[in-house]
Amino acid sequence: MFPHEKLHEQTFAAAKREKTATLDLLNFLLQVEDRRTFAVVGYDSMFTYVRDGLGYSSAQASERVAAMRLLRKVPEVADGLKDGSQTLTSVAKIASHVRRENLDRHAATSLVLETGNQTTEALEKHLLGIALVEPPRMERAKIISTELTRLTIDVEEEFMALVTRIRELRGNPTLPLSEVFRHAMKEEIRKRKPKAQRDLKAKQAKEVANKTIAANEVQPSELGLKRSGSSGAELSAPKRSRYISVRDRAATHSRANGACEFVHPETGRRCGSRFGLQMEHVIPFAKGGANTAENLKAFCPAHNQLSAFVAYGEMKMKGFFRPRD
Repeated sequence: MFPHEKLHEQTFAAAKREKTATLDLLNFLLQVEDRRTFAVVGYDSMFTYVRDGLGYSSAQASERVAAMRLLRKVPEVADGLKDGSQTLTSVAKIASHVRRENLDRHAATSLVLETGNQTTEALEKHLLGIALVEPPRMERAKIISTELTRLTIDVEEEFMALVTRIRELRGNPTLPLSEVFRHAMKEEIRKRKPKAQRDLKAKQAKEVANKTIAANEVQPSELGLKRSGSSGAELSAPKRSRYISVRDRAATHSRANGACEFVHPETGRRCGSRFGLQMEHVIPFAKGGANTAENLKAFCPAHNQLSAFVAYGEMKMKGFFRPRD
C-alpha cells in the first residue's frame, strides 16, 4: 500500500495526464474537422462522429465539439486546459456563449482569460450577467417584445418525432420550432381553403414550374448555327442542361430510402443521415456525367462537399468552405 504522500503524487500525475489527453483529443478533433475525416469514414457531422464513432454520449459529444471549435477561434484555450484554470465543461459553456452572442476573436479571448479558475456555478452566473439579453421567465404565453410572444407547451414523444422529421425534410437539424409550427399551420390553412382557391394556386405553381423547366432546358435558339462551306448552315452541339428530371430525382430518393447513400469503402458503413439530402453526380457533371438516376446518389451536405473535394482537389475547393466557429 502506497504512503499517502506517494498516493497523492501519483493521483496528481494522473490528473495532469488527463488534462493533457483532453487537449490532445481536441487537437485531433480539429484535424478531423479541417480535413473532413469524419465524412471520409462515413459520418455526416462532427457531432455524429464523436458520439457514434468515438463512443461518447450526446452530452459529452456536444461538449467536445463545442470546446474544439472554441480552441480553433481562441488558441489560448489550450493554456487554460494545461494549467487547469479551465476545464472541458467550462470551455464548452464559454463556447456556447461565444456562439450565441456572436463574439469576435478578441472578445472571446478576453472572456476565456477573465473566467479562469471559476466553479461551474460561478461561470454560469457570470455568463448570464454579461449576456446582452436576459431570457425572461417561462410562462404559457409571455409577450417578450412588441412583435414576439413566447409560448411554452408540453408535448408527447410522438410530437417531437414529427418535429425531427420536419427538420430532416427541410435539411436543417436546428430549424427553430417557430418555423416548424409556421409551416404546419400554413399547410393546415391551405388544405382548408375553398377548392377554387386551391385550384388557382396549383395552376399558378404549375405555370411557374413549367417556366423554370423550360428555362433550364435547351431552346432552339440556344443551339446556334455555323457555316459549313456550300452546304449552308448546320446545328452546333447543344448546350448541356443541369436540370434533373422529376423522374430521376424520385428514382434516386426511392433507392436511397430517404438517407445518405455514402458508404465507407473499407468498413462498409453507410452514413444514413436524413438531413438536407442533395443530388450528387457519381461522374461529375463538369466531367461529362449524366443527370440520370444511374449517375446520381443522394448525399448529405457533408458527403456532397467531400465528393467535391475528391473530384476537384482540396486547393480548388478550399475557398468555398470555411470551418465552423
